[in-house]
Amino acid sequence: MGGVWERSFRILRASWDVLRQDKELLVLPLLAMLCMVLAAIPLLGGVASIGHVTLNSTSASHGLNAVQWLLLAIYYVAVYAIGIFFSSAVVAAATIRLQGGDPTLSEAFGIAFSKIHKILGWAVVSATVGLVLRALEQKAGIFGRIAIFLVGVAWGVVTFFVVPVLLYEDFGVFGSVKRSGSLFKQRWGEQFVGNGSIGLALFLLMLLPIMAAVAIAATGATAIGIAVGAVGLLAVFSLGSVMSGIFNAALYRYATTGALSGPFRESDLSGAFRPRRMPRSGGRGLGGGFGGLKGPGGFSGGGF
Repeated sequence: MGGVWERSFRILRASWDVLRQDKELLVLPLLAMLCMVLAAIPLLGGVASIGHVTLNSTSASHGLNAVQWLLLAIYYVAVYAIGIFFSSAVVAAATIRLQGGDPTLSEAFGIAFSKIHKILGWAVVSATVGLVLRALEQKAGIFGRIAIFLVGVAWGVVTFFVVPVLLYEDFGVFGSVKRSGSLFKQRWGEQFVGNGSIGLALFLLMLLPIMAAVAIAATGATAIGIAVGAVGLLAVFSLGSVMSGIFNAALYRYATTGALSGPFRESDLSGAFRPRRMPRSGGRGLGGGFGGLKGPGGFSGGGF
């Protein structure tokens, strides 16, 4: 287990070394969140005003009429499209840097805009899957929810490389999903599990602002504690989103070409996943290895 944590922090440090050269990338997750909030205000407002429901309520997926479902679907597509677009910009900028270039935000946005039709198509697919899983989860019992969770994990793994594939390979949306899954199979085998990721290190970093907020609130300064915690979590989230995108770009480059990228070690890239040893009677194919997969960095087809 110690090796997993050590690998996670090495990956985090390597991603940070790349980010230090392009600190302007930190504005991308902030812009993404701002755009998501602006998109959510009218759409969720419409859902709530029609049926007096909110997205976060436990009954949000029960009793919705056709108009509410339409507005909710539009909201999902909008949020996914925004997240995927800004994730694409991060991956584009990181790829330029890892190939020895000096990216600018305009270059990153230009690459993302050049694939906007694919990004929108992928947003529709991602939003559809998200809505279906959400609807099933609301109706499922405890075991059903566990199964749906595992399906979601499997989907996240299969689509891990969809963004860079959309940007750099000549595939449509569904072809990109297939290509993304095949990259894992080719590089790490048919069955694999996570073996240390940037997400583990980020999880520990997220504990720092939470503990600071609790300590400050314990002195009686609750409002200050909440503010410190919120700002700290936002900072970690922004850093994590960008560094996850950088690692995604490095891992995609390694998976497709075998080339090392910047400060990333071959042992960390090749060891991001490891073969999963299963009995011959176990499941075959990509689906057989998803149960234990944590994912290398939290970056998914859904964006930030």
